[in-house]
Amino acid sequence: MISWHSGLNEGDVVSSRIYESYYKDRKCLVLENETLCIRILPDCGGKIQSIYNKSKMKEYLYQSPYKQFKPPVYDSSYVDADFSGFDEMFPTISECYYPKGPWRGTRIPDHGEIWSVPWEYKLEQEAIFMAVYGVRFPYRFEKRIQFIQENTIQLSYKVINLSSFDFDFIWAAHPLFNCNENMVIVAPDSMHQIINTAPGEILGSFGTVHEWPVTHMPDGKEYDISLIRSESSKSCKKFYALGKVKEGWCALHDKKNGDVIGLSYPISQVPYLGFWINEGGCCGQYNVALEPCTGALDRLDTAVQWNQAAVLEAGSEYEWYLNMTFDNAYQFTTGLQRDCSILYNKIII
Repeated sequence: MISWHSGLNEGDVVSSRIYESYYKDRKCLVLENETLCIRILPDCGGKIQSIYNKSKMKEYLYQSPYKQFKPPVYDSSYVDADFSGFDEMFPTISECYYPKGPWRGTRIPDHGEIWSVPWEYKLEQEAIFMAVYGVRFPYRFEKRIQFIQENTIQLSYKVINLSSFDFDFIWAAHPLFNCNENMVIVAPDSMHQIINTAPGEILGSFGTVHEWPVTHMPDGKEYDISLIRSESSKSCKKFYALGKVKEGWCALHDKKNGDVIGLSYPISQVPYLGFWINEGGCCGQYNVALEPCTGALDRLDTAVQWNQAAVLEAGSEYEWYLNMTFDNAYQFTTGLQRDCSILYNKIII
């Protein structure tokens, strides 16, 4: 059993209200406190559909323009569903064939299995517990959602291998955050290079390595990869921090209004970090995803080949967490602590 604890003591949760409601035409679960309201769709991959700041009247997650929710279909393309909110990607990101063991040659759907199937759930006193079984592979995936601070959500994960064989996998968070031209991606100073996984004019071919945050284009001009550009750019980029990260945090910072979206996670279990920047180039959407993950390079078969996938040993469990905080700071000074508290001095302007 592999585990990494958040350092929270029993009872270190924030008082919250949990109830059933609707999102568009779908039944949803609601977890809310005085600041944040979270809407979850258990029948649609356990998706966190909305994270809404009540005092600011601000939605953090990208919402599709459809009047009715487009439910996912197992083994379909991710972009054919609602393509919004926060999905779990497991046991791959991109469609591929399982590369080894008794499941060798079994096709894994686009974005994995669990985003497109119904989850079971239980409403607890201060948390929502959810679980789902694999379709083509023998595992049980569990998630518990709760507040650990007024402005911080903790997602606690466990995956259980129900077989007598080791199981290689990638888990990646896929929260599509709303963005604007004032935003910048903030990463630890220890992150110096990134590797491109989506061929394009800006970052080049798959596997191209760039300096972070500023690289040089073929014409010699500097390009700051960390800056979010206009939706009219019509570009999209997918890349990873090169190799395993040394610090378990990342953030989006709006330099105009000071808003910060911060993520923290245990690098012992979640050693890789991906980024998706969609500036109108894919399906006309405008969003950014910060994607802590247990494996890199999008495809499980490629990750296994390059020894960048996680391994769930036969009959064992694998546990980790993801903290998400929503705060305001006009200037970062350090980064994020383990519990996702921001290390900065607030500057009032």
